[in-house]
Amino acid sequence: MNRRSVTKTLMKSSLESTVQEVLQLLDADDGKSFEEKKKEAIAILRKQTNPSLAGTLVDFAVADVVGKQVKARFWEAGPIKCPDYNIVLRQIEDDDRDCFISLQEENSYIRDMLNEESYRNALWKDHCGEKSLMLSIILDDQYIGYCGIKNTAQEPWEIAIELYKKWTNHGLGRIAISAMLDAMVIRLGVRQFRVRIDPSNHASQKLFEKMGAQPNGVSEYLILDQKELEKVEKENLNLIDAATVALADKFGVEPRKLLSHVLEYTLSW
Repeated sequence: MNRRSVTKTLMKSSLESTVQEVLQLLDADDGKSFEEKKKEAIAILRKQTNPSLAGTLVDFAVADVVGKQVKARFWEAGPIKCPDYNIVLRQIEDDDRDCFISLQEENSYIRDMLNEESYRNALWKDHCGEKSLMLSIILDDQYIGYCGIKNTAQEPWEIAIELYKKWTNHGLGRIAISAMLDAMVIRLGVRQFRVRIDPSNHASQKLFEKMGAQPNGVSEYLILDQKELEKVEKENLNLIDAATVALADKFGVEPRKLLSHVLEYTLSW
C-alpha cells in the first residue's frame, strides 16, 4: 500500500468517526433547534476537513435525521390501501430487493453497471435510506414497482415513481401517486411537490399534467459541469425536431437545453 492509499484510509477512518459524532449530536433530544445543532456540527467537521465539505457532510447527516423522523410519522397510520383497485402502498421490505433490482435492469440507462454487486447494493441502500420515503406498490399481493419522495430534507419534495413496463399505461401509476399524495397531506401536511421528467418520457409528462403539475423550467441531471452540458448539446443538435421546439417553448427554454436537462414541474395537491 503506497503513501497515498494509507493517507486516504486514515482520512476515511477519521471522517467516519467524526460523522458518527455529528449524527449523535443531531439526534440528541436536548431541546436545541436543527439550525443550532447544524452550526455545532459544522464546527466539529471543520476540525477534520474544509469548510465547504463540512457543510455538505452536515446536510447529508441532517437529511438522515429528518428522514428518519418523517418516516416514523408517515408510517404510524400503517400502509395505504386502495381497495377498489386491489392496490396497497406499504413500507419497503427486505424481500422487495430482488424485484427492485430487476426493475432497475428493465428501466436503467446504465444496465452494464447493474452487473456489479456493489452497484446493486448501493442502489438498494439509497432506495431504503433514511432520507428517502419510498413506498412499494403491491397489486394483488404482487410487487409492481414503487413510488415515493427522493429526499425529505430537500423542499419541495421530489416525487419518484417506477413501474414494471407491463404495468404501465393501465392507470396504476396515477392511482398510486394520488393515494400517496393524499396520505402526504393527511399524515404530514405536505402539499407542495416537485417532479422532474426526461423530455423523451411523454407518458410521465401526460400523467403528471393530468394531475395538475405545472411546467417550471428545466434542471441539470447527473451532469452538472456547464462545459460538459454544452458539449452534450452541441453533439446532439441534430436531434432537435418540431416536437422538441414545441416542448422547449412550453417550458420557456431554448430547444438545445432539452438535450442536456430534464423537465421541471411543480405540483400542488
